[in-house]
Amino acid sequence: MRIWKASLFLVLVMAACLPAVAQTQIQLNIPFDFMAAGKSLPAGHYAVARVFDSDEVVWRISNQQGGMAVLLTNSVLSPGKPHQPSLVFNCTGTTCSLSQIWPEGHSGRNLPLREVVKTRVLTATSKPEPSKYVVIEAE
Repeated sequence: MRIWKASLFLVLVMAACLPAVAQTQIQLNIPFDFMAAGKSLPAGHYAVARVFDSDEVVWRISNQQGGMAVLLTNSVLSPGKPHQPSLVFNCTGTTCSLSQIWPEGHSGRNLPLREVVKTRVLTATSKPEPSKYVVIEAE
């Protein structure tokens, strides 16, 4: 009887944990070429997931054709409005760069801009181009 109860308890714990693990991966279609972690990636269907289950700092974005980037992130909060699972891109001119990952709710991940990107944005023209944010929600 004890073994049966212990087995039932383990099954229930695993069942409770599986949805949390499944929610850490975001599947989405990105309709434009973009930059992520200094790497140029083509438009297409991507999966975004944490590299380590115990750590939210390192993420991976990859497609089935072998395109992949590993992303180091910082925590970002949205206290007012919860986010759907999505990615946020900062688009300037003809270049879009991945800037945020929102797995769900009020807690997201921010990709710090690399120094080279900051310099190019500031010195590209004498008059700064307006940038816009594009949000792509998960499928």
